[in-house]
This record gives sequence, C-alpha cells and structure tokens, in this order.
Amino acid sequence: MPDGTNARSKKAGPTRHQHGGIRLTQAMENYLLSIYLVEEQGLRVTNSNLVAQLRRVPETENLGTSLPSVSGMLRRMEREQLIRIGESRDIGLTSNGNALAERMIRRHRLAARMIVDMLGVELWEVNAQAHMLEHAISDEIEQRIREKLNNPKIDPFGQPIPGSGFKQSRGVVTLDQAPNGSDMVIDRIPEDDEELVKYLVESGVLPGVRVTVDDVAPYRGVVSLTVDGRAAVLGYAVANRIMLRPAG
Repeated sequence: MPDGTNARSKKAGPTRHQHGGIRLTQAMENYLLSIYLVEEQGLRVTNSNLVAQLRRVPETENLGTSLPSVSGMLRRMEREQLIRIGESRDIGLTSNGNALAERMIRRHRLAARMIVDMLGVELWEVNAQAHMLEHAISDEIEQRIREKLNNPKIDPFGQPIPGSGFKQSRGVVTLDQAPNGSDMVIDRIPEDDEELVKYLVESGVLPGVRVTVDDVAPYRGVVSLTVDGRAAVLGYAVANRIMLRPAG
C-alpha cells in the first residue's frame, strides 16, 4: 500500500466510525468481529476463547492481545454498552453491539467475496485483505458491492453473510463428528490460517466439494478423507473447524 494511504489510515484510525454517539476505533471493530465469531462457533465468549480468536486476526491489524490490553478494551466496550460481562465473566454482545458486529462480519465477508470473484485473489490471501477493507466500506459501498455480486449468501469459505437471507443446510456436522465411510460435501472451512488454507486448496478441501470421510480416528488425532480420488489427512484441531453437509 502506498505510503500516503498508510498515513491517512493511521491518522483516521482512532475515530474512524461513529454510530449512535459511539466512536468505534479499528480495534473495537475487530473485537466486535472476534466476539461474534466465537459465538458463531458455539463457544462461550470467555477471556481465553476471545484472546484465541483475537490472535487469529492478521498482524497487519496491529491488535494487542496482552492481558492489560484486552481487559482495558473490554472495560471500554462495556462502558459504551457494546458488551455485557456476566457474573461468570462470560462476555455477551448487547443489541447494539450485536448489530455493529453483524455489520462488520457482513462487510468482511462481502469484501472477501468481492476480491475472490472480481479480482481473483488467492484464497489464502483473502482474510488479511478483507480485514483491511472491512473498516473502509461505507453503507453506500456495501450496498453497491452486494448488488454487483447479486447479493451473495456465503463468502468464499462457505461462511454465511448476515442479512443475505442465508439458510443453513440440514445435517451439517463438523468433520471430527462425521460418520466413517460417509459421503459428504464441504460446507465451510476456516479462513484465518494462511498455511492451513493453502493446504486445503492444494488438497481440494473447499466449499461445495464432495468428499468421502474414510476414517475419523480420535485415538490418532487425525481424520482421513478422499477428495477427487486423492487422500487428505487433517488433525483434530482443524477437523472441528471444518463443516460438512450430507451429499445429495
């Protein structure tokens, strides 16, 4: 990115967006997005789960994940009534926080769809680029992107785009829970590990691709697949982040 653009970004970053009297920094937007993603995975939004998700945000976002940094941001977001922290210390989005988080997720996933479909960006490069774009997309540009792409319902990783009318397929399971010998279709893959996405692309493990689940082996910590006649082996830590739906 040219130096002039970087300078503008740094100058505008702390007070870039204002919504309902709340000035959202780029860091706050990333926190909203990360909390939403933890919830989307069906996990409790604890400090440890949130920090794990924050660490998946690209380094280009310059997001601190030290305990003081995270605690300070959560206190600020609580004061702004974007989150609630319960007695058990679990973190929840308020109605306003959830609306803003959905907006960030929508813009991130629309940006990902746009740069793949229109610009041909390699899939493993998409997450970092979409993170940079999501903060700069206005309401008007968001609408134009949606219209240009014919209101896509999922991003290139199979993840639903909020507000698109997406409906989850029946029978969706994580890969580590799929029956041995079953014919399945890849429904969703993680986006936030560049090396993993490269491996999935090379192995053909992509949304919409039909696979056979050969062996789910928790005792070995791996899952074996056949994809277009080729073998692919994935660890359990990855398998529980890949979703499949029944073929046909």
